[in-house]
Amino acid sequence: MDNKLRQGGIFLLLLGLVVWSQQRSGSYHDEFGAHPDEAAHFVSALMIRDYFVQLAYGGENKVTHPKRYAENYYDHYPKVAIGNWPPGFHCLQALWMLAFKPGQHSIMALMAVLTAGLGWLVYKGSRENLGEGWAIAAAVLLVVLPIVQKYSSLVMTEVLMGLLVFGSVLLFTKYLETGNWKWSLWFGAAASAAILVKGSGLVLGLVPPLAIVFLKRWDLLKKPGFWLSAVVVGILCFPWYHFTKDIAMDGWAENEPSVSFFLHALAYNSKKLVETGGPLFLLCIAWAVATFWRGRKGGESQEPIPAFLPMMGILFMAVPLLHCIVPAGMEHRHLIPMLPAYVVLASYGMKDLVGWIVKEKPGISSKKVSWVLSGIGLAGMFASAEEPVYHKGYSGFRQVVEELYKVEDWPGPVLISSDASGEGMFVAEAALADPGRPNARKVVRATKALGSSQWSGKSYETAYCCMDDLRQQLVDAKYWAIVIDGAVKEQRPDNYDKFQHIQDLEKICQELGYAERFTIRRGNKDYEGDLMLYLSPRFADFSELDTVPATQEPPSKD
Repeated sequence: MDNKLRQGGIFLLLLGLVVWSQQRSGSYHDEFGAHPDEAAHFVSALMIRDYFVQLAYGGENKVTHPKRYAENYYDHYPKVAIGNWPPGFHCLQALWMLAFKPGQHSIMALMAVLTAGLGWLVYKGSRENLGEGWAIAAAVLLVVLPIVQKYSSLVMTEVLMGLLVFGSVLLFTKYLETGNWKWSLWFGAAASAAILVKGSGLVLGLVPPLAIVFLKRWDLLKKPGFWLSAVVVGILCFPWYHFTKDIAMDGWAENEPSVSFFLHALAYNSKKLVETGGPLFLLCIAWAVATFWRGRKGGESQEPIPAFLPMMGILFMAVPLLHCIVPAGMEHRHLIPMLPAYVVLASYGMKDLVGWIVKEKPGISSKKVSWVLSGIGLAGMFASAEEPVYHKGYSGFRQVVEELYKVEDWPGPVLISSDASGEGMFVAEAALADPGRPNARKVVRATKALGSSQWSGKSYETAYCCMDDLRQQLVDAKYWAIVIDGAVKEQRPDNYDKFQHIQDLEKICQELGYAERFTIRRGNKDYEGDLMLYLSPRFADFSELDTVPATQEPPSKD
């Protein structure tokens, strides 16, 4: 078969597996709420897309200043979060939505292409070292890993980060093998792209020094070409991170690195490595490392050892190490950029293990042993996974938005009260339903209007001192509709207990009596009637009374 046709066929195979997984998870139908960041990524990208569309077709009403446009857009759809993240992922989505109709189906198609592209790059990058069959096995294993199936069904940065980080390591490997400065230049460009998608791309800064130490390539320090990549990254990335450092650190779980965080993150990531692919694949990775180490120590051959497999080991180690040092939080998704190295080392280790078994037991078919071990490995993978078969299971706000958009001219803003996921779902659906965005319609998040906190939820305070003050703020804001997600109390009691304004707003809205009720689905569970819509709410206006009720003192922060 023609090589290009074969490679195209492998990509289509991987794409088919990813799309099938997405369909099964419900990602083409459910809303952007399975992770608190998902809606922010989508709305940020939609804003960039709409900015360029109005530049081209806005006529006299177009807004050329990007910051002014972004502020106005946020005022209508308050889930724009450029600054918390660099704009790389959002710009890619925006370009995609300029080529295809903006919406859920098109953006999930992009996630499918990115995931299949990552699998294809694993195949392409490893077949010289693994062989054709094992390289295909590594690519297939990558796209069927439960954690990859989950994040290929969400609008999140991790899959793109995996693609850019792995691609960058492949380019640096070429530089190690050839010494050609052009590969160092390309490594710097690819690393910059990763860093401008997410701060975790800075893990690529660990790759060159670790390669020097573990491969004993001290000679690289004397070569100008080696330093070229650092110059490129500095020029392209330093300005963004210099001006957004405080915003980005606002989302960290802790304010600075600490020994305590390192130890907790080390234990957490070790546990997640077992959950990622199960015990047998992790054993195969250990086998691969041991085999390579024995080969290096034995020194049987004078031929230079290819840099690919050692670089996979470095990538496998560097990503968890970064997330043990930087206290950005502990989530399984942070390990996704090292999964290409995970599947390559697992496949290499299994290949070598099969060879050892066949050597020890002559007469056994290597193909049979390979299939048996692969079956055991896959069974262990799904048995160990926290979510072996992912189902997204977040929806309900779309029907409320459709009800609101039956009124063409909103007489006032709409207030949505939920946690970050629920408010994001509503804002994303409202933005998609609005063909002339941004226009007179406005959505207000209760989390922002009635409270204040850092991006991570730390330092939370209410924006009112008492219930009467809250009632007066609702009157002054002239909300045309109030939407309350009552399922938060049961599905996310931690958020419900943390954010006092959610509880207080629910109590006050009970004064309004009638509410139109809808069913909301959160975490694959239906909450019938827990999504409440209050149209034209009429609270008591204390400004019209002769005496204003006394207010209590703000609660102590002790």
